[in-house]
Amino acid sequence: MVDPIEPPRRASSIGRGSNRGRLVEVLRRQGPLPRVELARSTGLSFPAISGLTSRLIAEELLRETEAAATSWSDDTDEDDTDGLNGRRRGRPAVLLTLNPEFGRIIAISLRMNLIETLIADFSGSSLAQSRLEIATRALDAGALCDLVIAQIDAMLEATATPRHRLLGIGIALQGIVNADTGRHLWSPALSVTDVDLVTPVRQAFDAEVVMANDAVAVALALTAAEPSLAQGLSATIMVGHGVGMGVVVDGEARWGAGAGSEIGHIKLGSNGPQCRCGQRGCIEAHLADYALYRDARTFLDLPPAAAQQPSEAQMALLRERARSGDSRLEHVFQQAGRALAEAVAATISVLRPHHVILAGPGLQAFDMMRRAYEERLEQAVLPWLLKSTAIYLRPSEAAAIVEGMMRRTLFVVDRNRMEATE
Repeated sequence: MVDPIEPPRRASSIGRGSNRGRLVEVLRRQGPLPRVELARSTGLSFPAISGLTSRLIAEELLRETEAAATSWSDDTDEDDTDGLNGRRRGRPAVLLTLNPEFGRIIAISLRMNLIETLIADFSGSSLAQSRLEIATRALDAGALCDLVIAQIDAMLEATATPRHRLLGIGIALQGIVNADTGRHLWSPALSVTDVDLVTPVRQAFDAEVVMANDAVAVALALTAAEPSLAQGLSATIMVGHGVGMGVVVDGEARWGAGAGSEIGHIKLGSNGPQCRCGQRGCIEAHLADYALYRDARTFLDLPPAAAQQPSEAQMALLRERARSGDSRLEHVFQQAGRALAEAVAATISVLRPHHVILAGPGLQAFDMMRRAYEERLEQAVLPWLLKSTAIYLRPSEAAAIVEGMMRRTLFVVDRNRMEATE
């Protein structure tokens, strides 16, 4: 691994949006703040913040909370016309926060044989979640749309949320999507291709609908949890059911063609193992959960995986047996480590990111991949390029997908509402 390197600072996205958008973004990232701190964080004057927050409170988008137990104050004096010293006598500061009751957001993650759904309030706090195991490859286009709509309806019913309070819906999909048009193009989790999933969902609920590759959703969740990783260009390589990459620049996902990369389908060799994409020799065919489990079954008596996708319990058992000293399994994981190094090498060489984040449930086995990964990475990348990139290990759970999709949907809802009021 490489020691973290401080990237060059770029202009924050906060400084590029509308005043309303800047204020909402700060509150979403930092939580409740007094007006003086909002002025500091947004770069707006105290009078501008006072006027803006008054309007947003009247619109019920913001609300005041109990006084902060700090020395902050909303009072100003003649020596501090913008009110930015925040250290005055007078009444205690009143915190401003996003009104959680302003509306609801639903996020959905669609992966092989699994659909996870989360509903959150406007502040981003989760209210309920569900997990449905289903044979996803048996769904045709109509059944897929009907199932997604039914899952959304179930979340609304579970939380007694009227449809008119649903502000946005986010759909994260394993595979290739066009986030601009809302079309699913290809996914190993589905047998159907080129499906318009966004239009029927939007028509059913009359709400904003956002679609993304699941690796992009994970990238957003991780960079939101660690703001230092959002500075500059961050590339998150997600390993689990498949291998994908999400790119975040200054805390924002780059959507459309540049949002998610199918880095898992870079070829390591034309005669390599079979990949779920139908071709051979892909990085994913050496590194994804299904590939490790498939290779292990050639010499171990393991139960078959449903639709060629091992369960979390089956992968946990595989890791346990590998750590017990089975040399054949050790070899499988070392091969995976070399494939992971190739993915990182390609990312660094092409994108030159400030940060590379290795994430996903597949990285729970990184201790068995590490030696082969580090050896191959040093061979595959120019030394000065490798030193310029900070690499982080974040073996996130699959739940990070719906959390990241929820954050992205809230961002889009915020942005579109702010643009509509300008």
